[in-house]
Amino acid sequence: MGSRLSKIIVTRQLHNNLVSLAKNSLPNESCALLVGKNKGEKVYVVNSIPMKNSDASALTFSIDPQDLFNTYQKVEEQGMQVVGIFHSHPAEPLPSQTDKKFMEINPVVWLIYSTITDKYKAYVFEEKIKEVHIHHTMA
Repeated sequence: MGSRLSKIIVTRQLHNNLVSLAKNSLPNESCALLVGKNKGEKVYVVNSIPMKNSDASALTFSIDPQDLFNTYQKVEEQGMQVVGIFHSHPAEPLPSQTDKKFMEINPVVWLIYSTITDKYKAYVFEEKIKEVHIHHTMA
């Protein structure tokens, strides 16, 4: 991402869909790819694609590499980009050590939802991990 990312823009409907995904995945972590467009310092999320947590774990998530590849390909064919990764934690919405490792490899926005506090936060790796402001829109 050429410029420094400062904001992720998510619709209320998408927020509600992600919260439902997280709650319906309990006791395991949920995961989804966030689809949209990067525009300078902002990321606009227009859709999410729920993915299967191959770990079937409450503490970690992973996505099958072939599923990931196929989904990225479909998104690109539609003229869109995978702009983020969503997953849930049964704890505070902070990156785990495993998340931090994968954030360096995949420097898109990571949106983490806490099934305990019902809050979420966004992060991105740009030389170091930093928090990104989440902005909700109605449409």
